[in-house]
Amino acid sequence: MIHPRACIFSFLLIISITACKNNADQNASQKDTSVTSTDTTAKVSDTLVYEDCYEKFFQGLGKVNDSGDVMLTLKNGSKVTFKSFAETDMAGRYARYGVKSLDNDTTPELVVYNYTGGAHCCDEIHIFSRQGADYSFKAKLFGGFVCIDPATNIFTYSLNETLGYFFACYACGFSDSTSGFKTIREIQLRYAQGKLELVPYDAATGKQLIRNLEILNKHGYEELEGLMDNGWRKEFAMNFAVWHYNNGKNWNKTKKIYDKYYTFKDATGVWKELYTSLKDAGKESSL
Repeated sequence: MIHPRACIFSFLLIISITACKNNADQNASQKDTSVTSTDTTAKVSDTLVYEDCYEKFFQGLGKVNDSGDVMLTLKNGSKVTFKSFAETDMAGRYARYGVKSLDNDTTPELVVYNYTGGAHCCDEIHIFSRQGADYSFKAKLFGGFVCIDPATNIFTYSLNETLGYFFACYACGFSDSTSGFKTIREIQLRYAQGKLELVPYDAATGKQLIRNLEILNKHGYEELEGLMDNGWRKEFAMNFAVWHYNNGKNWNKTKKIYDKYYTFKDATGVWKELYTSLKDAGKESSL
């Protein structure tokens, strides 16, 4: 499906004025402030007019002891100096980096953050493990909103960008508070044994997710207009995706729950789009 990005053109001015660089679900996870904070990891002259959750994580982190010859092995196996990587790939005003043990062992990881820019995308995080004086790639997250809890090192990853245009405009979303529907669009991850692994949702969230699927099913079919609805299919996709990641990424099980709740005439096409979208997300991020 071709992403109908044109449908949100009229929203961009409003978004640029009323929103911070992250997408709308960030407000539910971490409230922005208007205080100025000085960047301690990038250039001294760089200051921010907001404080984000990743900002708290990077405050006080150790720095890379780099005399100019520290090497990074990237995901594709190529090697670059840390200095070159920092000055090219991570040279933006939002770039942050520091060393911290994410899994509480004796060897700290190098964590690199960048914001790519745009109306609502994207946060980009690279994790490198130390090998002698150098570092090797281990994991990456790329999405519309990624937060790191400084106390627990838990990553919150939103599916808002991954599925943001799922048969809908980016700003569109299903809402039915009278029936008990609650938006669920995030998963949590932690770094352990050289990779990112899922932190399972609690029983209450799992119960609410099933309730959401029941409500969406009961809502009834929405016809597409120009390949889009009002966000109904997207909310289905969000809940199916969160369920998928929290159930071992087992496609057979995910298809069964999909067939149980998405009982509509375009089920084959919607399933194909969901499958493709999540497969593509796995190429961009270590999910």
